[in-house]
Amino acid sequence: MKIITTNDVQDWYGQALDLAEFTKTIGLPERDRDDPGLAVALPFHLQFVVGKKAREERRGIPHNAFDSIPFYSLCRGLFLPLSSLPPERVAQLFGISVQPPTESNADLAERFLQKSIGLTLPQKIACLLGDPFMGKRSTFRRDSLIRLLRSVQMVPRSKMLDRLTVVGDVAVLFAENTPALKSDPPLTTLEVIESLRYLPGETVLRRFMVMRSLLERCGKLEAYFLAKLMLRNAGFGFEYQGPLLTQILAKQFRAVPEQIEHAMALTSPLHVAKVLTEEGAEGLRQIQLKPLSPVRPALAGGAVEDIKKFPVWVERKYDGVRLLLHKSTDARGAVLCGAYTRNRLDWLELIPGLSATIPLLPAQTAIVDGELYGTVVGLEGARPATVYEVYSSIQGEPIRPVQMRYAAFDLLYLNGTDLTRQPLSVRRQYLSAIVAPLAAMPLPVPVVLTEGHMADNREDLNRLFQHFRAQGYEGIIAKDLNAPYALAARDPGWVKRKPEVTLDLVLLAGVYAVTSKETAGLFGSYVIGAKNDQGGFDDVGDVAGLDKARDLQIQSEVMRQGLLTGRRIERPSASGVRPGLEFRPALVATVKFEGIIQEHKDGKLRLRDPKIAVMRSDKSAYEADDTKTIERLYIDQRIG
Repeated sequence: MKIITTNDVQDWYGQALDLAEFTKTIGLPERDRDDPGLAVALPFHLQFVVGKKAREERRGIPHNAFDSIPFYSLCRGLFLPLSSLPPERVAQLFGISVQPPTESNADLAERFLQKSIGLTLPQKIACLLGDPFMGKRSTFRRDSLIRLLRSVQMVPRSKMLDRLTVVGDVAVLFAENTPALKSDPPLTTLEVIESLRYLPGETVLRRFMVMRSLLERCGKLEAYFLAKLMLRNAGFGFEYQGPLLTQILAKQFRAVPEQIEHAMALTSPLHVAKVLTEEGAEGLRQIQLKPLSPVRPALAGGAVEDIKKFPVWVERKYDGVRLLLHKSTDARGAVLCGAYTRNRLDWLELIPGLSATIPLLPAQTAIVDGELYGTVVGLEGARPATVYEVYSSIQGEPIRPVQMRYAAFDLLYLNGTDLTRQPLSVRRQYLSAIVAPLAAMPLPVPVVLTEGHMADNREDLNRLFQHFRAQGYEGIIAKDLNAPYALAARDPGWVKRKPEVTLDLVLLAGVYAVTSKETAGLFGSYVIGAKNDQGGFDDVGDVAGLDKARDLQIQSEVMRQGLLTGRRIERPSASGVRPGLEFRPALVATVKFEGIIQEHKDGKLRLRDPKIAVMRSDKSAYEADDTKTIERLYIDQRIG
């Protein structure tokens, strides 16, 4: 650990090419800017950013001053209207009066991008997307923000969690625990977004010190949106990643909207904004689909019930890991390969044998879309592996040996040609031509062409679904053979069907909802259990996503029957630990789910994606299904 001293700050200033540019308009009064003790008075987040900028200046990367609008003005003028908070809620949280917006979000975003406020276009796009990390992964979770807030307010963790269950949003806690309406001297927008931009990759302690320094300079409104930005949960960013942002940028730079949309699918809105700023619309011509440049794949956009037109192409759906295989060959014959996940991470080195398989694709360059799946062999014979068995095998901790295979179902690029605008029927022909020669080869990871069949009506769909399910696969994907490939989007031409199974299970506890949605109830999820041999109940998962009406129905039964034991519970979740209350086992619900998984850590069985179908007031807890039923279903699932 390095202790930051005054000498360090003075050294950073000495390394800067233009000291005045770093200290210009950072919120200090005019009379204080030449104070010889300025370095000592600098907040830690500014010390941090100045040091980063000084190093970049030495590498020839130019920087502007922190000469931008106050962060309070950005929050009130942009973030607050886009968040759609009602005026009465704004008055309650921040103590300010606002009028309902008089312009659409699209008009506001367009005016924001055109206005000169001391931000570059990529920085403005980052604000619209609610992404201060400029495309890098956020390292903050709700629990870390609670620790940060407690370090400033010295409030017990249990009290903070109790309050969180009431307000439903950690950003509200930030606003409630900030005494001032706004900071004085004002915190500038560039101070905030530049501090956050440099944080990914820093140590936990350094991130904590920077965020505490920023929080201490915030007022209520600023603290609220600072928390939202740290969690990448501003509540408005995703709206602007699609057609709206495309239209605004196309109008501003006189570019073809389809060209901007395609460029954003291949890279990101932030990169497209940078190219447009530096090179104009002509620069977009350089953004092309090429091997070794990862892209996000197309995803299914609905269920088979949404199909309006037949015939459709129907493929088996694998329970595996989505991977795009990239092969690139240069003029000298050297080959480079990649295997990218949906989140554009390269897993080539994680999957033994894949680096030897991809070079054998009979093409100079190619991008193949498909699924890494597996087969396991047990006493019951061979069956398709579950996605959890595939993952555990990749991580080097296999539950049981898995024979990996790769099922190819689409082709995006072949020998210098982008095929994404071609219909699936054409792409499938090209794909078959390059996969067929591999069938007879003893590859480390065998590559097969996904099996499929044409369906002329819904009866054919049902028949194919039952066929693939009987083989042990997850279900089916139906596709429009005339549709292009929808990069980085949910394609309405791709629809899926997976099975649903139901069990009657007991509600063992309610976990408090942590959300600001008006439709949410008190409990965001419920712990469900099955009877065991000892007369008790075993936890088999969590049912989430209940609406307010269903939640109120359950709450009234809990209170009417006096089911609260008074014992608090804590339940792990993706965003941290969530508190809840234990129930006496009495309420029974019919739960539908997609399958059963075995946890690697403790070997216990859990339901996959369970949902409450109906409450069973006609059944007692001891008429619920037992753990042996779940074990039998799991064995049947394994046998296929």
